[in-house]
Formats: sequence, C-alpha cells, structure tokens
Amino acid sequence: MRGRSLLAICLSATVAACAPPDPPNMPISLAPPYNDLPEPPGASIEPGMPIKLDQRQLEAVVDGVMKWMKDPASVSFAGINGAKNRHGIVTVCGDVSGRNSAGVLVSKSPFIGALMARPNAPEFVVVEIGSLGKQRVTVEGLCQQSGIFKL
Repeated sequence: MRGRSLLAICLSATVAACAPPDPPNMPISLAPPYNDLPEPPGASIEPGMPIKLDQRQLEAVVDGVMKWMKDPASVSFAGINGAKNRHGIVTVCGDVSGRNSAGVLVSKSPFIGALMARPNAPEFVVVEIGSLGKQRVTVEGLCQQSGIFKL
C-alpha cells in the first residue's frame, strides 16, 4: 500500500514538472494599426540617449503593460527607464511582476515597448514581456541595444 502511495506521488510530481510554465501575462501581439507596419529589411536597433519619463509617459507605460497582465490588481513595476533615439522614438524598458492563472506571484519579468508620440496622450505599445527564459534574454538584450541599462 505504501509503495502505491509513493508511486502516485512520483507520477504526480513528474506530470507537474512537464506542465508548461504559467507566466503572469498573456501572449503579446501587436494591435492595429501597429500590426500592419512592415519590418524594415536588415534594420538594427538604434541606441538612444537616456531620458527622464514624465508622469503622462509613465502612466501610458503602466496602462500599456497592464492590458497584457492576467491579474492586473496584483501587478507591480520597477526600474522603468526610457531612451530616445535620433529619430525621436522613445523605447521604454522595465520590470513587471504579477500573479499567473493559478494565483501564484511570479517574480519580476523584463518588458520592452515604444511610446508613440502624442504629446497630450502618449500611447505605450508593448513589444514583449520576458516571463520565460528565452524571452527574458531577448528582452534584456533589446533593452541594452536601445541604450537602456539596468543598474
């Protein structure tokens, strides 16, 4: 009897280990009209100069990221920084944490996106949230290439 209990526990642990990770955010996709923009061939990321984001820009970033989170009430942000390139494009990176579908608090995940230039009502378009290993590395690399470095 004890052997069956041990076997059941081992099988349960094995199945749980095979379950896909449950990130705190939904998969990111670009919304219209940004999803139809062509990607320039051979384009590389142009680094920018660090800038201080104003209150409206910070609110746009928070609102933009919150749309992708599974439990917006559990979300917290850290290290939101921006860089503006010579074309006036503002890239923003930061960290976000929140609860996943199971209600488990997932540690901070880096995010990247762009502020769309509207002086009175900026809009933040999320490009990616790096909640999983490969995504995390990609987002952190894009942030560094954009001129945003974590301290």
